Amino acid sequence: METSNQNIKTQVYNLVILDKSGSMESIRKEAVDGYNETLATIRLAQQKHMDTQEHYVTLAAFCGCGITKIYDKTPINAADKLQLSQYEPCCCTPLFDAIGISVKQLKHDIQSAEDAAVLVTIITDGFENASREWTSAAVKALIDECKKDGWMFSFIGASEDILKVASKLAIDNTLLWNKSHAGTEAMFDTVESAQERYYDKMAAPCCVGASVAERKKMRKAFAENYFED
Repeated sequence: METSNQNIKTQVYNLVILDKSGSMESIRKEAVDGYNETLATIRLAQQKHMDTQEHYVTLAAFCGCGITKIYDKTPINAADKLQLSQYEPCCCTPLFDAIGISVKQLKHDIQSAEDAAVLVTIITDGFENASREWTSAAVKALIDECKKDGWMFSFIGASEDILKVASKLAIDNTLLWNKSHAGTEAMFDTVESAQERYYDKMAAPCCVGASVAERKKMRKAFAENYFED
């Protein structure tokens, strides 16, 4: 039976899938600094909305060597700053594998959560060129399934073809990223502002006081024009 218990806190899972292929070397420090600023934004949201939200972070950094879970559903207050030594770019870009594996695992891990909100942010400066397990069609099917539960997906790319890639993956929220020192800083600023707006919407009385099913519907609406509000 669907519950309308206003005392149920929303567990907010912030999943970042971050490219660490060799071409990211030129902005390695900016990527680390930007992610740490994102952690700070989530930490502030936890403090601001402690009565209604519980925030967790997962950082999946990927290259052809595999996917490294630097954080994995870690409570935000237990997540230390990302260190340069933890993010060492190399080799190629198995983008579909990184998305498929990371999203499927998180979906499995939180299936028993009473009310889970998920924000998935994918950041890449290149194209898929090394996946072995997942195709674009399989990733799209998984994302479509997750969006039915109110998951929010955003795709940040450095290529003008970002809209084509995102469309193939059923992702509506896109951001074209200028892969430079200044551009990387601006990109993370945009991400943090979008996250803050999203968290604030979830904390609005109309959302907090709604049933879990109604909250999911609201989160679908919150995901529209994620970067543009």
